[in-house]
Amino acid sequence: MQLLHKKINKATPIPLYFQLKNIILKDIESNELSIGDTLPTETEIAAYYKVSRSTVRQAMSELVSEGWLTRKVSKGTFVTKPQELPGSVHSFEPFYRQVSKLGKTPETELLDFTVLDPTNDVRKEMNLLPGKKVISIYRRRFADGIPMVTLRNYLPYHLCKFLIGRDFATNSLYELLMGNADTEIFETNTTISAAIASNEDIKTLKLDPCTPMLYFHNISTTKDGVVLDCAYAHYRGDYNVFEFEDRPKNK
Repeated sequence: MQLLHKKINKATPIPLYFQLKNIILKDIESNELSIGDTLPTETEIAAYYKVSRSTVRQAMSELVSEGWLTRKVSKGTFVTKPQELPGSVHSFEPFYRQVSKLGKTPETELLDFTVLDPTNDVRKEMNLLPGKKVISIYRRRFADGIPMVTLRNYLPYHLCKFLIGRDFATNSLYELLMGNADTEIFETNTTISAAIASNEDIKTLKLDPCTPMLYFHNISTTKDGVVLDCAYAHYRGDYNVFEFEDRPKNK
């Protein structure tokens, strides 16, 4: 099995579970692991990669929650495929992966990358001290050549300057952040609103006037509560469908 012929780099700050998760996911996406294949046990994977079972469990649990794996009692863990509504995308998964699962070709265009002084509103939302700069990243994303969404992210410069020079046409911002121990996202709070396309939306996404839009505003924080990303995503409402799942908490 290809999974047990890869390596984890323990010399980098990238969390071990995240490296393992990507190894499994890449094997699935490349069809080295096919739907229905059984994965080795947690004990076998932990022994091969010389990591703890809790590391393996965290990697596999995230893949189960994302729909790439399924667990069957007394039988093991199997490769599956995320179930999607036709044309649906989700805001908390790398865009290229969302679009690829739908059988479409993803593309990202970097429109602007700037280090700047934040506005008072952004500074307040990010709890930044006076004088602290932010990185502003503005991107447009396509599926099969159709512009789907624009995203503007504000990130604290002192934590995220390693992003300077990265190629955002091929690199996922989310994966870059999650791959760095100091910028691992722990929690995201999202506000969603509906609106008619603005003049900027019409121009950037090549829309007809009065096209419906879905606006997402995300605030992502680290485990210590540090605001890592203040993001604004403008999705065209005629192509995007969002599905949310919630479960009541025990009292």
